[in-house]
Amino acid sequence: MRVTFAHGLWSSTDSSKAAWMRAQGWEVVTVNMRKHGWDQASQTRAVLEVIDEQGPFDVLIGSSFGGLATANAAAQRPNLDLRLVLLAPAFGYPDLVNKTLGSDAMALWEQTGTHAFHPPGWEEPIVLSWSFMEAVRELAWPDLPHPTAILHGSEDDIVPLSNSEIAAANNDGVSLHVVEDGHRLHQSLEALLPLTRLVMDA
Repeated sequence: MRVTFAHGLWSSTDSSKAAWMRAQGWEVVTVNMRKHGWDQASQTRAVLEVIDEQGPFDVLIGSSFGGLATANAAAQRPNLDLRLVLLAPAFGYPDLVNKTLGSDAMALWEQTGTHAFHPPGWEEPIVLSWSFMEAVRELAWPDLPHPTAILHGSEDDIVPLSNSEIAAANNDGVSLHVVEDGHRLHQSLEALLPLTRLVMDA
């Protein structure tokens, strides 16, 4: 099986999820998500380039911010025969950031033009411009015109399960699968096996 994998915002092409997929014997094309930049429009562009230049693929897989980018890329190719599996996709991302930082920090970010994030395990903070937030506003809730399965943990403290519930309720052909796991879904990767078959058979 040939799949794409779009990693999360603070992850990398060395993602353990991609390594797990390869261990299943899958051919995995890992998207260099920061090839064009950090914002959602740039990362959607990175996924689109892989779809257009290296396709076809059996399934498009994306995690968190990469799941949102995968959904946005697929939405821009409604006439292609695409199948998606999204892992805790970051739908509604602007609200997630606002909830994490608070209104005062958000206002300061907009006023000064930059905000420094220090991802877990990173030696140096990442400074993002306010354009990062402007880019994601129009891409927070993409249409899902293709057969799509969403895997989301009931204990996710980063992206609320309710966001995936909204996406599934508002799009035909989308199924939501809930597991007892956190945002990283490291205990639930075996669920990818039936979910990829599900969307391929749709």
